[in-house]
Amino acid sequence: MEMIYDAQEARKIDEWAKTSGLPLEVLMERAGSEVAKRIKDRHSVNDRIIILCGTGNNGGDGYVIGRELVRDGFDVTLHAPFGDAKSETARLHQRYAEAFGLVSETMCGQYDVIVDALFGTGVDISRLNAVMEVFDWVKEQQRQRAKLYAVDVPSGVPSDHTVDFKGQALQADMTFLLHAYKRTAFLIKTAPFFGELEKIDLGLPALGEWEVLSESISPLLARDPYGHKGTYGTALLIGGSETMPGSIQLAARAALRTGIGKLQVSTVSTAQVGLMINAPEAMLLNQTTETITGVLQQVSVAGIGPGVTSESISDWIALLLEQDIPVVLDAGALILQEYPERKAAIVVTPHIGEFARMTGRTIPEIQDDLFGQASEYASLHQVIVVLKAHIILVATPDGGGYVVNGASSGLAKGGSGDTLFGVITSLLGQTDHYKHLSVERLIALGVFWYAKASKQAERHVHPSSLLATDVIDELGRIHDQ
Repeated sequence: MEMIYDAQEARKIDEWAKTSGLPLEVLMERAGSEVAKRIKDRHSVNDRIIILCGTGNNGGDGYVIGRELVRDGFDVTLHAPFGDAKSETARLHQRYAEAFGLVSETMCGQYDVIVDALFGTGVDISRLNAVMEVFDWVKEQQRQRAKLYAVDVPSGVPSDHTVDFKGQALQADMTFLLHAYKRTAFLIKTAPFFGELEKIDLGLPALGEWEVLSESISPLLARDPYGHKGTYGTALLIGGSETMPGSIQLAARAALRTGIGKLQVSTVSTAQVGLMINAPEAMLLNQTTETITGVLQQVSVAGIGPGVTSESISDWIALLLEQDIPVVLDAGALILQEYPERKAAIVVTPHIGEFARMTGRTIPEIQDDLFGQASEYASLHQVIVVLKAHIILVATPDGGGYVVNGASSGLAKGGSGDTLFGVITSLLGQTDHYKHLSVERLIALGVFWYAKASKQAERHVHPSSLLATDVIDELGRIHDQ
């Protein structure tokens, strides 16, 4: 399980370790030894290595790394620009390092490798000028092709959000994340500072609220050999307009590709023509209140929004929410200020711009605290939020949720959201078949399926040329990844 921790959760896991009889000294030893092992795998004893140690526990990790490297014959310089370690555990490992001859030395000449063990999070403002001097020296070394490895978080980068972050930080080639990911490794302002990510397991329990989804989608691909179309539910999609007939076609095709047993589509006549050609498996309905009312008792899920411009959309949303079925709201249907209490799930699927409108916040405010904003909205309104950004978050009403990373950059194009809407609605219509999965995890796996399909499509199509239809076709070609 790949967890994401904020600073408070990281402190909780440290407290758990203490009360469970696992000393911080041992955790620091594990962390430093594992980082040293990875550096040894990547470099030779002929490379000049400098380890920059701060005064806190991050510096303690650095002392362990230096000791492990010098023991195996590596050329190591240790530099502690702000003095000796202050925490008891870090001081202990500093003494161990000194026993191996590692004492703070002046930075001299060109280094091949720099290990950043200065700060766990943030910058020591009381020493800002001295910090900037060290940062400038590191950046000059990098211009001369030195490789920079950060321990847990690149120095200067906050861990939870990027509010007030001004870019005063070191930019790592690779960050070795200790035990769990940090939220800022996924935020648009700070993700580039982390470089490549490699997580180091310290043998601690997973206690975080957010999880990076990276598992197989095989649970979604299992079929009942004795099943029939009723086994896999009936979905109702409402969308499309005279000026936007394509959106509902994309949603319908994606829903059909992801296993729904029976699909009914309520749309305008212009879109119906395209559906007859591109999605002949769907049943077509007129886009009227009477028609929608007439089929609601027959469906196991309803989704509404893509391309809808009708003034009746509020009435249709109210009709859907009266039913005891999951409802997915997208695009034109993201208009509610309040949501009714109900047993069945309400799922909202905004992109960043739509979410800004829904919350009354600016796009930069949301991007600075993506996790907090999504979680706050989901908890306040008791809905599941699928927030589409450079990553996709699935925020749950109880707090936390799932992160899907690594989708194709080609998804930054019209039609992508309609496709994801179709996938989510389809899977929610099959909840009886997927009884072993929670609704939230089912949605997250659907998002992961969509992201994997987009990335797999890059084997045939450059991201610049990627279309939503390419992703839909690829959904059916992923067998077990």
